[in-house]
Amino acid sequence: MLETAIRVAPQDTRDWGEGMRAEMAYMEGHWAAVMWAVGGASVMVKEALAALLVPSLRGRGVVPDGGLFAKDASLRKAALTGGAICALASLLFLATPPFRQGFQVAMQPWYHFIQLATRDYDAPLERLARRAESRHDAEALAFCAVRLSKPGQSARWAQEAVSLDPNLLWIYAVIEARHPNSPEVRPWIPKLELWDGKNALIPLIKAQSMVRDEFHYNVYAPPSREMDAAWRAQMQAAFDAPKFDDYLDRVAELNRRVIPRYRFDDPYGLVLHQVEIQTWVEDSSERFAKIILNAGDDLESRADRKGALEKYWQVGRFGELLDSQGRTGFEHWLGTYLQSMAYKRLQAHYEKQGDAGQASHFGYLVKKFDPISGENSRFAGEAALGYSTAARNAAVVEISGLMIIVSLGLALAGAAILISAKLRPQRPAAEESKPVATVVVLASTIALLFSAATLYLTYRPYWYMFQRAIQNGGQSQTDDLRLLLLSAETLPGLSPRVYFWLHSLLYSGSPTFLFYFWTGVTLFSVIGLLLILSRHFLGRPPSGGLPHSPRVP
Repeated sequence: MLETAIRVAPQDTRDWGEGMRAEMAYMEGHWAAVMWAVGGASVMVKEALAALLVPSLRGRGVVPDGGLFAKDASLRKAALTGGAICALASLLFLATPPFRQGFQVAMQPWYHFIQLATRDYDAPLERLARRAESRHDAEALAFCAVRLSKPGQSARWAQEAVSLDPNLLWIYAVIEARHPNSPEVRPWIPKLELWDGKNALIPLIKAQSMVRDEFHYNVYAPPSREMDAAWRAQMQAAFDAPKFDDYLDRVAELNRRVIPRYRFDDPYGLVLHQVEIQTWVEDSSERFAKIILNAGDDLESRADRKGALEKYWQVGRFGELLDSQGRTGFEHWLGTYLQSMAYKRLQAHYEKQGDAGQASHFGYLVKKFDPISGENSRFAGEAALGYSTAARNAAVVEISGLMIIVSLGLALAGAAILISAKLRPQRPAAEESKPVATVVVLASTIALLFSAATLYLTYRPYWYMFQRAIQNGGQSQTDDLRLLLLSAETLPGLSPRVYFWLHSLLYSGSPTFLFYFWTGVTLFSVIGLLLILSRHFLGRPPSGGLPHSPRVP
């Protein structure tokens, strides 16, 4: 082992290696000799690598008489063959969908900053919508319309989809639920009332639109008497409705049809643009539920027990409606929360009446549906791995993707040097560069294979989550994938404070900041180019100053 290290070491370190080998005769015991050889060989290998990677280090270069890959053509050929095998194995990962999607996620931090600067978050969906528009594909237009964050474009493509297929009228309700204050979607409400007037979602949307118009996005401002009466009428219609349908089962059917048809494998477009009822439903429902419960308390204080029970059960039935017919974790949570509010009043009511059996029954239901510690307190489909695991896996995916690019660039550079040396064998510099290029190609292709395998194995479970999201509409078993995608939007190691600072600067769209940013990038690039050129020209000795003494064999 030590002799092999001496052979590959630079010329000016071989005497030291020979001394290390001579000292082995005085080692006491085989284990001490092994440790001595390992220590000496490691130093020699480090010196060889330093001389190969930095040939000008202390005047050293690759030794031409037996150094690593210098004259041994078979060894160099074996190294290049191993590098080619590693590169081919790395390219085979491109044939796997998990790797392609994982690499797309790995590049998301850089793309995300471009999105922040341009405020363009819907580019993949817009491209898909344009393709669907050219094909007159109503289902694909509806798929994009319910996910777009821009109300104007969403409304335009929704109207086109419904004009092509009137059975897609339900997407109006989904878009209205996402953009209840948008003027483009306001004319759709009468059509939805005629089409599905018994659905509690329709009066909920109308009530929220009134709140937005009256308070100008400030739901804590005192309402006018007319608006409050109209709002209560709509909320009463929602609480009295016989059904609740958020139409997410139809959205799931769109996912199953459109995504395979167009091979839309963007997880951000599916998961982060996931269609679900917004949290404003909680504010309106909780507020009106408290109004009803307080009205029940007033009736009970006036000894109207029947009227009080009707009020309490009205809230409980609406909670049961959301819990039984909702399709998202938020809807189930809201339903159980409203039931808990109603069951607390029912428990207190029967305790006052001395009915211990009913009071115990509703006390059990209160504990079961408690929003903090109850059995149904957690959202359905909650993340199983957690945020810390998702953040760690996102960092591994991002670093692996970056290493793939760096390794591929180094491998291509080394291959270009070897090809140039092959085409110009008469130049001594070309012959001397072969060992360095061989080491670069071998090391970079090994790093490329390792990075590709790491990226594939890390992201593969999340790709299966993406497939399950397509099959079941993206409403369950996707929280872990969502956490990974959110974590992958920031660079690994970037603190939240720095990220939000950059986010605020880029989102502000300040042309001054963008000007200074790209000016700095250009300036540093020019400085780097000047340093490379100065090192290339100033560091090369003139041809007249080279010694003409013959080479000593």
